[in-house]
Amino acid sequence: MDRMKTFGIYALCVILFFIFSNVMINIAIKASYAPIDTYTTLREGIDIGINEAKATYVNGYVGGTIKNTGSAINKAYIKIDLYSKRDVILGTKYVEINYLQSQETQEFRMGFRFTDVEYAKIELVDEVGENATPDSFVSDNLGGIALLTVVAFLIFFG
Repeated sequence: MDRMKTFGIYALCVILFFIFSNVMINIAIKASYAPIDTYTTLREGIDIGINEAKATYVNGYVGGTIKNTGSAINKAYIKIDLYSKRDVILGTKYVEINYLQSQETQEFRMGFRFTDVEYAKIELVDEVGENATPDSFVSDNLGGIALLTVVAFLIFFG
């Protein structure tokens, strides 16, 4: 009976440590996001409000609301240009707005994976430009090298 009691105490300690570590990881991740500056280009009949714009060194997100105070919008895009500290454009992302009635408000949120984003410029456009950037941490060439490295490691040490 003592052995089961000891085993139960160990199991409880492992479960409590798991819960504690997950809570601390979530707190650390949320604390590592810092606010970034946002600049919106005004367009008649459209109000874009940014509720949250935060980034870490490697990723981030922009979220807010768009309110249509003019005529109905059938299809439009929120264009978000992301810039570094030296005013170099890191990438452009688009959020699609399908249909927005007059006096209607819609929320949007866009995540990105660009390194060292300092600020974002946001505007409403009618179509997606050719400068839409797919986001990735590693270039496609390095992805293949990483795969070959893992396969070689498994062959020699597996």
